[in-house]
Amino acid sequence: MDHAYAITPHAARDRTLLVSLTALALLLTLLLALGTAPAASAAPLRTLAAAAAISPPRAAGQQVVLAQDDGLMLVGKLSALRGKAAPDLDSIDEAAADAEAPLPDGNVFFRGAACRWSGKFRSAVTLTFTLPKALFSGTELPVYRYAAHAWRRLQDGAVVGMVSSTASTTITRPGSYALLLNHDWKVVSQDGLTLVLYTGAVPRTVLRDPQVTASGAVDDPAVIAAVMAATGSDEQGAKSTLTSYDSSTGTPVQVITLKYDAAMVRYWSGTSTVGRWFSPSGGAPLPSPQVTRRIYSLPADNTGVNATLRRVKSSAVLITGLCADMTAQPGYGSWATGGGPQLFGPKLSTYPPPAYDPAMTTILCELRWEKAAVDAIDW
Repeated sequence: MDHAYAITPHAARDRTLLVSLTALALLLTLLLALGTAPAASAAPLRTLAAAAAISPPRAAGQQVVLAQDDGLMLVGKLSALRGKAAPDLDSIDEAAADAEAPLPDGNVFFRGAACRWSGKFRSAVTLTFTLPKALFSGTELPVYRYAAHAWRRLQDGAVVGMVSSTASTTITRPGSYALLLNHDWKVVSQDGLTLVLYTGAVPRTVLRDPQVTASGAVDDPAVIAAVMAATGSDEQGAKSTLTSYDSSTGTPVQVITLKYDAAMVRYWSGTSTVGRWFSPSGGAPLPSPQVTRRIYSLPADNTGVNATLRRVKSSAVLITGLCADMTAQPGYGSWATGGGPQLFGPKLSTYPPPAYDPAMTTILCELRWEKAAVDAIDW
């Protein structure tokens, strides 16, 4: 039996309607192609413009930079300014802050900011300070605002960011602000210098299960060959590097590759910020600059005033051992008697120009510096 589909009267009408709608759609398409849009399509233009004026774009509620200058930044909603001009931001030093009113005792002044604007912000904004010295990420620092002839502490402090070089706090009013160090930093007098010293807990240098390429005396052929490979130098260059080590007491020189990240300290001064020589951290307090120069045989142009804690990353190659007596070497003096443990990372920085390799090492915190160094920064 053949299966045939009969066309009913209702179906015929439906098909006629479908044909009509199709023809109308084709006509509209043709009109648009000829540039003659239907009258109905032109009407929404003014309506869209009016809607945009009534309903501001989403960006108006987003966080934007409201002002920035002198290593300072103010971020918040544009509506926080109530339609007024942006604030002025300026850095103020310790002398200027203390001239307004005595600063709180027991804390070290770190940075100051003057936010000049009239009124109160409609919503809270974030004031970010670029720090004069890198600090441990996540550290909360006290912030004070000058009001009623006194410095008054904000309920919330400024938190140091992930990269250790900025700290941010929330404010609701313009005015003068003082960012201070917390009580882990003290002002001390060492070797005739006024220094800011970190006295809190410092991560200890732990070399966990490193790969040891060579271990032995400074004249061991295997050690010399490993130092040549690590430094990319010839035999004479490797032996020159090994003059900085003393293996006579039984402590071997080792060439190792880190399996895990490790913290370690660099002592420096002046322009010797970047370098490849480090010392273990943690345990006893930092030695004074004078002791540092002696036990780590620092050269004449390095007073060891500054101490920087860095993270040296896994896969870094280090040469470890005890520091040799360098008093008879050119560029050193009677102070450089050595004896302290040291770590040399030939690939941690590059020359020229002197720069750390961020793939190999990052800063964790500045542990010691001259107090005058912060005010000497020209923001």
